[in-house]
Amino acid sequence: MRGETPRTIAILFGDSAEYVWGLRHLFLLTLLVFLSSLIIGYNLGGRLPGDPLEQLRRMIPNLKEMTPIGLFIFIAANNLAKSLIWMLMGILFSLPPILFTILNGFYIGWVSHTSAEEHGLLLTITALAPHGLIELPTILLSSAAGLALGYHAINRLRGRGSLQEELKKAIRLYIHYIAPLLILSALIEVSLTPMITRLVEGLIT
Repeated sequence: MRGETPRTIAILFGDSAEYVWGLRHLFLLTLLVFLSSLIIGYNLGGRLPGDPLEQLRRMIPNLKEMTPIGLFIFIAANNLAKSLIWMLMGILFSLPPILFTILNGFYIGWVSHTSAEEHGLLLTITALAPHGLIELPTILLSSAAGLALGYHAINRLRGRGSLQEELKKAIRLYIHYIAPLLILSALIEVSLTPMITRLVEGLIT
C-alpha cells in the first residue's frame, strides 16, 4: 500500500504527488547508495591514484573561464541531460540509475576531499550546500523514477503491469518538476552560491 500522500508532497508535486510518494522507498534507496558512495569517495580521496580521476576532471571545461550566463547554460544542460538519460535508461532493469548514483556520489566525495584539503571542510560544504540542497534530491528523485521503470520493465516481461503508463508518469514528473528544479539549482549555483562562499571565506580568513 502506498498510503495517503502527505500534504507537503501534494503541494510540491501537484498532479505527480501520488507518483512521487510511491517512489519514496526507491528514493531512500538511492539516497543510501549516494551517501555510501560519497563517504567512500571522500575517505579514499587521498589514497587512490590521482591520474584516472584527474583525467576525468580535465574532460570538464574550465568553468572559471566561462561567463555567468555560459556557466549557467553549461550546468543546467549537463544536469538536465544526465538526469533524463539515466532515468530513461532505468528501463534496463534499474542498473544504470544505480550505477549513476554510485559514480556521482563517489566523484563528489573525491572532489570534496581534494577541496577540503586545499580550502577547508567548512568552505567546501558552503560551496556545495546552497544549490546542492535542491539539485541533489532532484537528481536522486530522477534516479528513483529510473529504478521504478526498471521494476515495471521486469514486471512487463512477466506479463504484468504497464511500462508505458509508468514511462508517461516519469516523463511528466521530469518535465513539470525535475527540469524546473534543476534549472533553479543551476541559477543558484552561479549566483547565490558564489556570494555565500565569498562571505564565509571572508569570515574565516
